[in-house]
Amino acid sequence: MYRVARVAAGVTALVCAAGAAHGQEVYVTGGTLGAGLGGALNLGPHFGVRADAEGLGFSHDFTAGDNRYSGHLTLAQGGLYMDVFPFASSAFRFTGGAIINGDTLTAAALPNADGNYKIGNDFVPAVGGAPTAKATMPRVMPYFGVGYGHKKPVRGFGVTFDLGVAYGKPHVDYSVPGIYQLFVSQQDIADEEHDLTSKIEKYHWYPVVQVALTYRF
Repeated sequence: MYRVARVAAGVTALVCAAGAAHGQEVYVTGGTLGAGLGGALNLGPHFGVRADAEGLGFSHDFTAGDNRYSGHLTLAQGGLYMDVFPFASSAFRFTGGAIINGDTLTAAALPNADGNYKIGNDFVPAVGGAPTAKATMPRVMPYFGVGYGHKKPVRGFGVTFDLGVAYGKPHVDYSVPGIYQLFVSQQDIADEEHDLTSKIEKYHWYPVVQVALTYRF
């Protein structure tokens, strides 16, 4: 995850430096991808390229099957994009690109009101570490969207907006401490992993809504 963030930040720094050298644009951005920095280069009246890096972390509880989980989502990614401006006199654009991904969701099962975990069809007392799950996204996710901005004709500050989707199917790993494996079958463990996978894999379309404050040199 940290390697992905470093690579994305390095690419962003290069684009920012190039943008400053050629009278282009740098920006700060925030939204569903997290908060971060980026740089943009215009290649003419109809095309531009951008790179940025974002990150964010937050906790969220969720239910899968009959278990409640305490989860923590870590966003760490960078993006490489091509902007296409169909109208030479407008900043409206179509955007395609790739998100270089280091996102992870880690979760730990919470005991129920009776102090038990449910694994498959069996209940076991919470006498050891919690069963855990980890979901990771593909390292590269394609992105397509529309937006406005990154084509300010004069120096100074501006605002941009992006709306789009990225696609990637999560991979889920489920782990049960050895003490509970004495009381449940491998089928129980497989059933619980299936419940988690079914819950998380529904989110293979990732909505992207980002706003940015830009500065053109």
